[in-house]
Amino acid sequence: MKRILVSSVTPKENYGPHISACYLIVRCMLAIGLMLTMNLPSSYGHDAMHPELNPWFAKLRSKSGPCCDGSDALHLRDVEWTTQNKKESHYRVMVPKTADLYRSASNGQDMKKSDTEWVDVPDDALVTDPNLDHSTLVWVWYSSGFQLTNQPHIRCFMPGALT
Repeated sequence: MKRILVSSVTPKENYGPHISACYLIVRCMLAIGLMLTMNLPSSYGHDAMHPELNPWFAKLRSKSGPCCDGSDALHLRDVEWTTQNKKESHYRVMVPKTADLYRSASNGQDMKKSDTEWVDVPDDALVTDPNLDHSTLVWVWYSSGFQLTNQPHIRCFMPGALT
């Protein structure tokens, strides 16, 4: 009778080639992703036919801080902003009530009156540089510190050129 020895120890397998293949796949995916993002067009909130305004938008700031590059600015019609004579606010604007509605408006979707509200513009948010875009611009954010809120705050406001 032959004896068969059964061992509970499995032989060591060589995973080296498998790990090298995984690293190669990950590196290729990262390289492809990098190439794709490098070819994406920049989005700007102003007329793309005027790229000469890009550096101007990038340097806009109010006393509250930088306004960004213009890609998140809303262009307001004359009926969507007004002057007022409050102690710390000389303008007020009609803006979307929530961040989701703001994104929709930034993408060109028309807002219903019930989707908007009037918000006072703090004097610190006023941009005093000459308005090269010639339209009224507002930058809104929907957070308080590190917490997202549904209440709009005006980061920057620039009246139109004819004000």
